[in-house]
Amino acid sequence: MRRTGRTLPALAAAALAAGLASAPASALAAPPEAPADIEEMPYAVDTSNQAAWWKPIDSVDGHDYLAFNAPASEAGRHEVHLARRTASGEWTSGCLRARAGADCVSYTDDIGHNQPSITVDGDGRVHAFVSMHNDAWRYYRSTAPGDVDSLVESAADLPDGGGTYTYPVTARDDASGDVYALVRADAADRRHGRLYRWDNAAGEWSRETTVASAPGHAFYPDDLEVDGRGRVHVLWEWGPFPSSTARHLGSYLVYDPATGTAKDAAGAPVALPAAADPGGAVVYQPYTEGEDIGTQAPSLQSAKLALTPEGSLAGVAYRFRDRDTGDGFSGYDARYARWTGTAWEREVLAEAGAGGVHTSAAIDTTHADGTTRVYLVAEHRRCAGAFSQVVRAERSGSGPWLLDRAGPERPGLQRLSALTGADGADTLYVSAPLAEGTRGSVFRMGLSRGTPSGGGTWEELVSGLSEDPDLGENLALGGATSVSSRRDADSGGDRAVDGDCSDASRWISAEGDAEPTLTVDPGAVADVSAVRVASGYAPDPASTVLRDFEVRGRTPGGGWTTLASVSGNTEELRVVEFASAEVDRVQLVVTDPSASEVDVARVREFQVFS
Repeated sequence: MRRTGRTLPALAAAALAAGLASAPASALAAPPEAPADIEEMPYAVDTSNQAAWWKPIDSVDGHDYLAFNAPASEAGRHEVHLARRTASGEWTSGCLRARAGADCVSYTDDIGHNQPSITVDGDGRVHAFVSMHNDAWRYYRSTAPGDVDSLVESAADLPDGGGTYTYPVTARDDASGDVYALVRADAADRRHGRLYRWDNAAGEWSRETTVASAPGHAFYPDDLEVDGRGRVHVLWEWGPFPSSTARHLGSYLVYDPATGTAKDAAGAPVALPAAADPGGAVVYQPYTEGEDIGTQAPSLQSAKLALTPEGSLAGVAYRFRDRDTGDGFSGYDARYARWTGTAWEREVLAEAGAGGVHTSAAIDTTHADGTTRVYLVAEHRRCAGAFSQVVRAERSGSGPWLLDRAGPERPGLQRLSALTGADGADTLYVSAPLAEGTRGSVFRMGLSRGTPSGGGTWEELVSGLSEDPDLGENLALGGATSVSSRRDADSGGDRAVDGDCSDASRWISAEGDAEPTLTVDPGAVADVSAVRVASGYAPDPASTVLRDFEVRGRTPGGGWTTLASVSGNTEELRVVEFASAEVDRVQLVVTDPSASEVDVARVREFQVFS
């Protein structure tokens, strides 16, 4: 099971007293799938709260602990906060402090590298590793069990204090209450993977082992789980030294702290530290044709593992691309690998680019009650901008994968992390950092076990994700155009009426054009009553959308009239309605192109409707 929430022995005793432990399997069958229980955390979240490999959630005795970046008073910085939700739904929160009573600490935003990883130890103390990207230890621990407002800086308690570390992931041993932390540690010619251990009984940290190390390579931690026998399951990938956004050789081993030894998926011994591609059954995603440690495609990015209740590997969910999709997206498929007993079996769950939809750098997997789930995020662009959708893929036994939406579609990107509770239900931490433009949100989502309702294939699921609201026939589509100016030969007016809303197909006016104008000939006299203007540039929509513009129409007699005026626009997709007019030409006249330093009109699509 995936990061199972810890339950007190008293709860197990109560279950035995109630006779549940000896109930027949039919009596314990999971209920039909219920709609997801979605709750927005009632705290401000910083837009920097976005990364794929962190572990920001833990659950103990029905109480959920969520860590997140909160806005700091200074632009470009964030504070790290923790929230606790009790089993009855009550929230409390607190921030990290250098010492008791001090102000909240803050760190510089470093998108993709500064998320917190937390774990609650066997005595209820919360351990947090935060905002680490080639930094010295940034570690905080609560002074009172369960108290999210008592975490103080405790980096001096960790060994190897002179080093620099990145990508901490954490896990708890439910039996001993110990905590493990896996990090990338810097060295002169490599970045190796180290495992550290908090001995809960002794109340101290030590370096447990170096998991993997190879000259000219960088170790990237992905996941960490501890099974019921105290064995630590480790998941990682390799990149070229010193770093790269594209990684390779998805790897897995099981480390036994009792003996200090490691084994691969087949149970064969692995010498530590493991080398890059050490042979045996360590590598679940090997090099493919044309791939090496330096290629951008094929490549791997982010992975998570799930364990069975018996403590064996259920499988690995990960993202892999075998090609460059060439459409401005990362192009990573969502895939799943499992050890069959003799070999690794790999499957594609979500193909990048299908229906214009891609996956983002967020994936997780759980296993309970005989079903495996993979959670991923589908991302896509419409004329209205960028959107994302959490997707659940579920398989019972050896049956087919069924994919379904989990929660609503949201603007911008989403990131997620998942754990399974003692009842087999999953709890998701879903970060939507750009959902409100200037601040983000975190949602707690609960999903019980059962048969997915309405689940289908990836192609069926994504078929409707990239469609804009239908306003009728677009009279401008494919029409003749003229413009007052264009930046170059590839940014003429025809690009604004070709049905392609991507950044690769835009009309862009020339710098210095004080009133950029696009004129469209629908090909016939028509009654028009609305236009839809998609403008801006995806990486920076806030400053590049059209600010002020007019819509004009030419009557069949040759006179121009203003049909509508817009000022102070901030929307990537703006629908403008007006009184119906019979015209043979429609004009977009831009009086304030943008708030960008390069002040030009950027129009991805101009649509005209009757």
